[in-house]
Amino acid sequence: MARRYDRDESIRLLLEASAEEFARHGVGGARIERIADRAEVNKASIYSYIGNKDDLFEATLQSKLGELAKTVAIQSDDLAAYAGDLFDFLTADPSVAWLFEQEGLHYGADDVPALAERSDYFQSRVAAVRAALDSEGDADGDAEAIFFSIIAMCYWFVAAPQLVRMVFGDVSDEEAKRRYRSHVVATAEAMVTRRGSTVP
Repeated sequence: MARRYDRDESIRLLLEASAEEFARHGVGGARIERIADRAEVNKASIYSYIGNKDDLFEATLQSKLGELAKTVAIQSDDLAAYAGDLFDFLTADPSVAWLFEQEGLHYGADDVPALAERSDYFQSRVAAVRAALDSEGDADGDAEAIFFSIIAMCYWFVAAPQLVRMVFGDVSDEEAKRRYRSHVVATAEAMVTRRGSTVP
């Protein structure tokens, strides 16, 4: 049975419940009834406070991206730290990576919710990478490709845990995570400073 909450608390609970539901089942497979039950919020509140299922997915993803933006800062003088912090955030809350995956399956590249606003967010991160390249005297470095590579390194570890097991073999999850995080941080630094064999 749904409990009585105020509007803000109801929305918070719905977004938390929605993150798990959408991450596991996608937009098409998610069920409003399961979300309402998990949140212990009246189903009608979803439509009243947020809207339809697509609106709820957008609000859920935006909420998670807001948490990411608040938690993981990027500084042009320490991109390696950013890569490590991003990896830590995603491994602590895999739903973010899974929600991105579900979004990519559900929408076309030009149809994603809040495309312009979210593009601005990511472009601000690209600008930090570009500033890092400039400080290293590498004005011709590809800031977009470097930033995307950092994201990909972090997200893939979370998005495909079965590959982690197949590649790293019979080691503990914590050992694989520790080793790969170290690699992510070192590679992020190498991509900007042009040190190390991982960078052509």
